[in-house]
Amino acid sequence: MKKIESFLSSGLYITIIFGITLLAWSFYKETPPHVFNLYNMIGVFLLILINTLILSFFRNTLYTIPVIMSFLFIINKSTISFDTLEQMGFPVVAFSIFWVGYIVHMIRFKPKFKPKTFFIGFGLIALSYLMPLIYTPWSISGFMVSIMGLVYLILYIFYSNTIKGNIDYLFKILMVVNIILTAQVMLYLYRGYVLHPELDIYHRIYAGWGRNLGWANINDMCFYIALTFPSYLYFIFKKPQTYLVWFLMIFPTAVVILSKSRGGIIGFAAALLGVIVFFFFRGNKKHLTHGLIFLGITLTIAYLTREVFYIWWDFFMDSFGDDINSFSSGRIDIYKFGLQIFKDHPLFGGGWMSINLYPNGNLFGNRIFMYHSTFIQALAAMGIFGLIALLIHYFQIAHYIFKNPTLEKFLLLIGYLASQAHGLIDNVQYAVPYSILIVLILAIFETSEKQTLFESKNYRYHYLEQLKGEA
Repeated sequence: MKKIESFLSSGLYITIIFGITLLAWSFYKETPPHVFNLYNMIGVFLLILINTLILSFFRNTLYTIPVIMSFLFIINKSTISFDTLEQMGFPVVAFSIFWVGYIVHMIRFKPKFKPKTFFIGFGLIALSYLMPLIYTPWSISGFMVSIMGLVYLILYIFYSNTIKGNIDYLFKILMVVNIILTAQVMLYLYRGYVLHPELDIYHRIYAGWGRNLGWANINDMCFYIALTFPSYLYFIFKKPQTYLVWFLMIFPTAVVILSKSRGGIIGFAAALLGVIVFFFFRGNKKHLTHGLIFLGITLTIAYLTREVFYIWWDFFMDSFGDDINSFSSGRIDIYKFGLQIFKDHPLFGGGWMSINLYPNGNLFGNRIFMYHSTFIQALAAMGIFGLIALLIHYFQIAHYIFKNPTLEKFLLLIGYLASQAHGLIDNVQYAVPYSILIVLILAIFETSEKQTLFESKNYRYHYLEQLKGEA
């Protein structure tokens, strides 16, 4: 059992789990009579099996984290809506079987549950999700969404009490997540390239697949890439001479630019700027030396491919349209409508399905039920109570980070703020994958026995193992 646990602690295990995810996600064609792609379903059930076995045999639930995160990025059906979900057996069966492992774990190991650091914030958010159910019209769709806050709270309580955290393990996961998401966007770009042979090479790589990616659209992909991007810097600070990690950073940067996502550019630019500023102000001499070499190489590559940036700028200028509402892809009208819903239901909001009352109908085919702004979403769906719950959640995160700041916490902060910047104009904070990611990341941070692997000397971070070697 110790050998198995050693394997589960390795980067190889993490890579295999996310490799299964990428492979299963890549099967997107219809496989009648199944509504979902058969191979995609096999991948989901394989992950459920792995998750159940780990929960059944190991007290430390840390090893399930790669599997849980993989679930967030594996679904590839592009036409999911609440109407179709109610008619599909696969999601219901998978979701039901998923919980079996947790029941077995609690029966066998009998963990004791206590409220931890972020309990109040997650608890208030869960309550804010539920309150509109009291007075809004009943619908199965509304109920399914409204209980998600409770699901996040349950996951937080479970993992914050059963994980023996390891921050180094977490950053391995986050870097592999970033690589997998980058690979998914690369496949999106490749499909668009294949579909448009009539275009020149530069416009072909910008064409895009024109297809929803299943668990997310192309805009969503960008803020998840921004959230996890600072993980590269963690490994650069550990071993600055390892140029493979440096060059891996080029790929997420490239795919975000090629995605043509304006919101994605904002969030990722914030992450990139945060990483650069942190690196130059908190890196030591070795970091800065290798950083300047890499910067020179990167600028050379950027100059040689400058045509890509010219085309992006043309796309950006063409997107302005006739007014700010068209430039924002209709968001201004949605924001106005959301504020009107808030005025009608100021205390607890109009509920999660209130977007369906939009005068022109649900713009998103009943697939997306958001107001495309974190604060508008909080006010419209959950009212003042929801906004207060969100602010308390923010305060708890900020208090945790700055109470005993470490390099790892600062990297978390950079990614979190970058994704939240994107959230000013898009659905981020309340997206299901994002919420679950934050729950798991925070649970690992607060339960980690070793809070940092770095020491700050003269405001410059040094890897502790390296300092021991030099002593």
